[in-house]
Amino acid sequence: MTPTLPGVAHEHHARILASVNQFPAMADALLENGGVAVQPELTAARDFLNGTLLPHMAAAERSIYPELERMLQNRHSMTPLRREHEEIRGMISRFSSLVGELHGTSVALPRALAIRRIAFQLYAMLKIHLAEEEAYLHIVEHGVTEDAGEILAAAMEHPIG
Repeated sequence: MTPTLPGVAHEHHARILASVNQFPAMADALLENGGVAVQPELTAARDFLNGTLLPHMAAAERSIYPELERMLQNRHSMTPLRREHEEIRGMISRFSSLVGELHGTSVALPRALAIRRIAFQLYAMLKIHLAEEEAYLHIVEHGVTEDAGEILAAAMEHPIG
Protein backbone atom coordinates (compact mmCIF):
# COMPACT_ATOMS: atom_id res chain seq x y z
CA MET A 1 0.00 0.00 0.00
CA THR A 2 1.32 3.42 -0.92
CA PRO A 3 1.78 5.66 2.11
CA THR A 4 -0.41 8.74 2.11
CA LEU A 5 0.73 12.14 3.26
CA PRO A 6 -1.87 12.38 6.03
CA GLY A 7 -1.07 8.88 7.23
CA VAL A 8 2.69 9.40 7.32
CA ALA A 9 2.61 12.89 8.80
CA HIS A 10 -0.02 12.17 11.44
CA GLU A 11 1.70 8.91 12.44
CA HIS A 12 5.01 10.73 12.83
CA HIS A 13 3.43 13.51 14.87
CA ALA A 14 1.65 11.02 17.12
CA ARG A 15 4.88 9.15 17.85
CA ILE A 16 6.82 12.36 18.40
CA LEU A 17 4.15 13.69 20.76
CA ALA A 18 4.15 10.44 22.74
CA SER A 19 7.85 10.98 23.47
CA VAL A 20 7.55 14.73 24.02
CA ASN A 21 4.68 14.22 26.49
CA GLN A 22 7.12 12.36 28.78
CA PHE A 23 9.44 15.38 29.11
CA PRO A 24 7.69 17.09 32.09
CA ALA A 25 7.77 13.97 34.29
CA MET A 26 11.36 13.28 33.26
CA ALA A 27 12.33 16.87 34.08
CA ASP A 28 10.61 16.74 37.47
CA ALA A 29 12.37 13.46 38.29
CA LEU A 30 15.70 15.27 38.00
CA LEU A 31 14.98 16.84 41.39
CA GLU A 32 14.41 13.49 43.09
CA ASN A 33 17.30 11.61 44.71
CA GLY A 34 19.95 13.52 42.81
CA GLY A 35 18.48 12.63 39.42
CA VAL A 36 20.38 9.33 39.14
CA ALA A 37 17.29 7.22 38.39
CA VAL A 38 16.20 9.42 35.47
CA GLN A 39 19.53 9.44 33.63
CA PRO A 40 18.60 6.53 31.31
CA GLU A 41 15.42 8.43 30.36
CA LEU A 42 17.46 11.56 29.68
CA THR A 43 19.79 9.60 27.43
CA ALA A 44 16.81 8.07 25.62
CA ALA A 45 15.30 11.55 25.20
CA ARG A 46 18.59 12.85 23.79
CA ASP A 47 18.73 9.92 21.36
CA PHE A 48 15.10 10.51 20.33
CA LEU A 49 15.71 14.21 19.72
CA ASN A 50 18.80 13.60 17.63
CA GLY A 51 17.77 10.37 15.90
CA THR A 52 14.07 10.97 15.30
CA LEU A 53 13.09 14.61 15.72
CA LEU A 54 15.97 16.18 13.79
CA PRO A 55 15.40 13.88 10.75
CA HIS A 56 11.66 14.68 10.94
CA MET A 57 12.38 18.40 10.89
CA ALA A 58 14.77 18.03 7.95
CA ALA A 59 12.19 15.99 6.01
CA ALA A 60 9.48 18.60 6.63
CA GLU A 61 11.80 21.40 5.49
CA ARG A 62 12.68 19.46 2.33
CA SER A 63 9.17 18.42 1.35
CA ILE A 64 6.17 19.93 3.12
CA TYR A 65 7.43 23.48 3.67
CA PRO A 66 8.28 24.17 0.00
CA GLU A 67 4.90 22.80 -1.06
CA LEU A 68 3.12 25.05 1.45
CA GLU A 69 5.10 28.05 0.24
CA ARG A 70 4.05 27.24 -3.33
CA MET A 71 0.42 26.81 -2.33
CA LEU A 72 0.34 29.98 -0.23
CA GLN A 73 2.12 31.92 -3.00
CA ASN A 74 4.56 33.43 -0.54
CA ARG A 75 8.17 32.30 -0.33
CA HIS A 76 8.36 33.47 3.28
CA SER A 77 5.13 31.97 4.61
CA MET A 78 7.03 29.18 6.37
CA THR A 79 9.69 31.49 7.84
CA PRO A 80 8.21 31.40 11.37
CA LEU A 81 8.23 27.59 11.45
CA ARG A 82 11.74 27.48 10.00
CA ARG A 83 12.87 29.89 12.75
CA GLU A 84 11.28 27.62 15.33
CA HIS A 85 13.22 24.71 13.86
CA GLU A 86 16.44 26.66 14.40
CA GLU A 87 15.45 27.40 18.01
CA ILE A 88 14.59 23.75 18.55
CA ARG A 89 17.94 22.68 17.06
CA GLY A 90 19.72 24.99 19.51
CA MET A 91 17.77 23.58 22.45
CA ILE A 92 18.51 20.03 21.32
CA SER A 93 22.20 20.86 21.10
CA ARG A 94 22.25 22.31 24.64
CA PHE A 95 20.17 19.44 26.03
CA SER A 96 22.42 16.86 24.34
CA SER A 97 25.55 18.53 25.65
CA LEU A 98 24.29 18.65 29.24
CA VAL A 99 22.98 15.08 29.18
CA GLY A 100 26.21 13.86 27.57
CA GLU A 101 28.13 15.13 30.59
CA LEU A 102 26.16 12.97 33.05
CA HIS A 103 28.04 9.93 34.30
CA GLY A 104 25.62 7.97 36.46
CA THR A 105 26.35 9.95 39.58
CA SER A 106 24.18 12.44 41.37
CA VAL A 107 23.31 15.47 39.23
CA ALA A 108 24.36 18.75 40.80
CA LEU A 109 21.42 21.09 41.35
CA PRO A 110 22.58 23.78 38.87
CA ARG A 111 22.98 21.14 36.10
CA ALA A 112 19.65 19.51 37.03
CA LEU A 113 17.92 22.89 36.80
CA ALA A 114 19.58 23.66 33.46
CA ILE A 115 18.50 20.32 31.96
CA ARG A 116 15.05 20.73 33.46
CA ARG A 117 14.69 24.22 31.98
CA ILE A 118 15.61 23.03 28.49
CA ALA A 119 13.37 19.95 28.76
CA PHE A 120 10.38 22.15 29.60
CA GLN A 121 11.28 24.63 26.86
CA LEU A 122 11.48 21.79 24.33
CA TYR A 123 8.19 20.40 25.59
CA ALA A 124 6.38 23.73 25.22
CA MET A 125 7.91 24.63 21.86
CA LEU A 126 7.30 21.18 20.37
CA LYS A 127 3.68 20.99 21.54
CA ILE A 128 2.93 24.33 19.88
CA HIS A 129 5.05 23.69 16.80
CA LEU A 130 3.58 20.25 16.09
CA ALA A 131 0.05 21.65 16.47
CA GLU A 132 0.91 24.35 13.92
CA GLU A 133 2.32 21.76 11.54
CA GLU A 134 -0.88 19.71 11.88
CA ALA A 135 -2.92 22.76 10.88
CA TYR A 136 -0.71 23.33 7.84
CA LEU A 137 -0.93 19.64 6.92
CA HIS A 138 -4.68 20.03 6.48
CA ILE A 139 -4.00 22.72 3.89
CA VAL A 140 -1.56 20.48 2.04
CA GLU A 141 -3.87 17.47 2.23
CA HIS A 142 -6.68 19.37 0.51
CA GLY A 143 -4.53 21.32 -1.92
CA VAL A 144 -2.40 18.72 -3.68
CA THR A 145 -3.20 16.01 -6.15
CA GLU A 146 -3.09 12.40 -5.00
CA ASP A 147 0.17 11.88 -6.92
CA ALA A 148 1.78 14.93 -5.31
CA GLY A 149 0.57 13.76 -1.90
CA GLU A 150 2.24 10.38 -2.45
CA ILE A 151 5.49 12.08 -3.45
CA LEU A 152 5.37 14.26 -0.32
CA ALA A 153 4.57 11.22 1.84
CA ALA A 154 7.57 9.38 0.43
CA ALA A 155 9.76 12.43 1.09
CA MET A 156 8.57 12.51 4.71
CA GLU A 157 9.42 8.85 5.29
CA HIS A 158 12.26 8.47 7.75
CA PRO A 159 12.90 6.20 10.72
CA ILE A 160 10.67 7.15 13.61
CA GLY A 161 11.10 5.53 16.99
